[in-house]
Amino acid sequence: MDRKEIALADGSSMPTYRTLVQDTLNEQIYQQIKEKLIIGEFRPGDRLVLRNLAAALGTSVVPVRDALQKLESLGALRLERTFIVPLLTIAELTEIRDIRVALEGLSAARAARAATPESLAGLRVHFDAMAEAAHANDTSRFLRANARFHLHIADMSNSPILRDMIEPLWLRMGPSVRLAKAEPGKLTDAIPDHETAFAAIAANDAAAARRAVVSDVVNCFGILADSFQGADE
Repeated sequence: MDRKEIALADGSSMPTYRTLVQDTLNEQIYQQIKEKLIIGEFRPGDRLVLRNLAAALGTSVVPVRDALQKLESLGALRLERTFIVPLLTIAELTEIRDIRVALEGLSAARAARAATPESLAGLRVHFDAMAEAAHANDTSRFLRANARFHLHIADMSNSPILRDMIEPLWLRMGPSVRLAKAEPGKLTDAIPDHETAFAAIAANDAAAARRAVVSDVVNCFGILADSFQGADE
């Protein structure tokens, strides 16, 4: 769709209604595809065919192509004739872990210093959803709530730059996380670190918040590493 604008009396311009609607649709499709990557609905090696994905999302090819191109620019997808979900090596996942430890540890500390009743209420919603999903052994709901918990902490840090650095890491690792085969009932093992992180942020304890989030990142990687080693045997 061509971008059209309306000229204003002062010589500036504003987008037409059609352009605003298209921009909104593009953002909605982008957000939907992002979540599918984060929760591992797309698996490593999956080929994302434009027409098939557009049909599944109930939209045209254009917003889907735009979203996939944006995700490819972030490193979440690779373009090889078609868009492909990358299959990460254990070395790449280790690098993501190390960067997450640094960035998410920092965001947790900043979130603890900047916490408000409103932001804590939102974080609590994500924690409760994660705990409920863990006890129900619902992997999809757990991964969704877990990602929202961590990204909400990044939002609470009041650092858009930090937030924009953290989210692409989740887009890259999400498909691989879904491959980790935790034993039935093991999802609840992740709850203590998150509970500690929430309590530390609520208490404005930056050091404790950093430790809890770093512990969760490291423990998550341990499950991933075990799964990859098992696949190689």
